[in-house]
Amino acid sequence: MAFVLLLSVAGFPLRAAEPLPPMVGASESAARERAALFAELAAAPNEADAREIEQKIWKFWLSFADNESREMLEESRKAQLRFDYDEALIYMKALVVHAPQFAEAWNQLGYVLFLAGRYDASLVAIEQTLKLEPMHYAALAGRGIILIQQGKDAEAQTALKQALAIDPWLKERRLIEGYEGGKKI
Repeated sequence: MAFVLLLSVAGFPLRAAEPLPPMVGASESAARERAALFAELAAAPNEADAREIEQKIWKFWLSFADNESREMLEESRKAQLRFDYDEALIYMKALVVHAPQFAEAWNQLGYVLFLAGRYDASLVAIEQTLKLEPMHYAALAGRGIILIQQGKDAEAQTALKQALAIDPWLKERRLIEGYEGGKKI
């Protein structure tokens, strides 16, 4: 069953209504829930509502974690709070081995690699995230930020615009050329 989402952001040419790309490992009921969440996000009337919907999406993505995965995510988070990225990476690398189809594990690995300044490795993890969950706007935004750091502005703009097409209230939208205050100028 295909689920359709119309994404629109004023001023940017976006995809016409088309089926949502599938998320690996999502059951039919999870696919329906995911489609509803992204439709809700696309229709959010303001930033405050969008942030609440984003939190629902993060909860949805994290719902695919088993107990062991949740424990590894928590231990990595604790290490990150201590700025011990080497320890955080141990947990995240173990997590992607334990649950290689868990998209958020790869996203979090990419995030920790980014924090550790290992941008190329972070991009590899982000690519895996997007293979598993093509609608992961945060991974796309992360790719854009890394590409800006690497001086690859055109590629960065493409990634950021892809993220914005999914989440019109994307926090990083101000990094998109031609945007001022969240609106195209």
